[in-house]
Amino acid sequence: MHKKRLIAVHLLNDRSGSPLVFKQALEILQPHFDIELYTANTVSGGFLDELGVKKHLLNYQWHPNKIITLAAFFKVQFFLFFKLFFSLKKTDTVYINTLLPAGALIAAKLKGCRLYVHVHEVSIKPRLLKKALTFIVSKTADKIFFVSHYVASQFRFKKASCKVIYNALSAGFTNKADAQPAINLSFPFTVLMLCSLKAYKGIYEFIQTAKTLPKLKFILVLNASADEVQKFCDEVGVPKNCVVHPCQKETIPFYNLAHVVVNFSRPTQWVETFGMTVLEAMYCGRPVVIPPVGGICELVEDGKEGYRVNPADQKAITDSLQNLCSDVKHYIKMSEAAKQRAACFTYSTFRGEILNAFNLSQPEVEVYKIEENSTAWKYSKEENGESLAVQALERLA
Repeated sequence: MHKKRLIAVHLLNDRSGSPLVFKQALEILQPHFDIELYTANTVSGGFLDELGVKKHLLNYQWHPNKIITLAAFFKVQFFLFFKLFFSLKKTDTVYINTLLPAGALIAAKLKGCRLYVHVHEVSIKPRLLKKALTFIVSKTADKIFFVSHYVASQFRFKKASCKVIYNALSAGFTNKADAQPAINLSFPFTVLMLCSLKAYKGIYEFIQTAKTLPKLKFILVLNASADEVQKFCDEVGVPKNCVVHPCQKETIPFYNLAHVVVNFSRPTQWVETFGMTVLEAMYCGRPVVIPPVGGICELVEDGKEGYRVNPADQKAITDSLQNLCSDVKHYIKMSEAAKQRAACFTYSTFRGEILNAFNLSQPEVEVYKIEENSTAWKYSKEENGESLAVQALERLA
């Protein structure tokens, strides 16, 4: 039977959370559609490169100069509009990742295509651009997916059918994580952060924390090239207890080196809408330190799986890290709680939600239900008691 065509659009293909989730969704849809992907690659490559689909490259790159980036953004919108307007058929399904590909949205609407939009972000600037993109989505999309209740609360779409679909860890990741040895307890206590090379992601706060706590070890993995990382290191003066790495394909080896994973995104400039690296870290049994606002808070209850701390409060950051590295029993409790909560975000549930949203047949899947602003979670203990990591920590104590 001939499969219908699905046109997938994501502007910048890198190794951040939104293309990772988009890749997972497209893998689920691939058996049901002939997929064509429109995206722009970064120098270091991205998650969407791992899809075996026909790809159309876009001429778009992020630039430190906002005017240059904005010019490139509008240029790629015109390209997407004219390219898709003359190539789309009414029978095509169009799946847009993030609010940004406005040209594709308009073209799909004019051609009468079924249109889905997956919304990850809320921190779009300038504000006028965000309003324009939101208006376009509200007038074009048939279905809109949000990655968290927080993201859903930031929009007031009336026309479209809206649904919260939590991100999930892939089976490949969980299988690899489950095969890892117990937490490496050799000191110094190690703090890890994985993020983009952007100031609003808290990279300067991370370096400052490393300078404030010289007895701890810090690892920073940036979604950037080796040259860009070296330039950043020369700029900030990285202390001896901190190592900075460029973009990495495999994250589990870094979680293995860490005792705690942090996210220092500045709430006034960038609100985290979910937090895939935080979820990955939690599944690996690592407590986390996160900002106190955004969808990322739906993963972490303050004081249970980690801490919610304002990155601007340097004392609160250092206090939380010192609490984790100095109190073994407290660390054990948080480590197990982090692992248990992360297990709620299963790939089978994500798969079922995506298939259901596209009106495709699916096998029975387990269903999670996480209410907005809920702090009530249910956990199931391992039958054999404490994990090897916990036992090792107790021996260390």
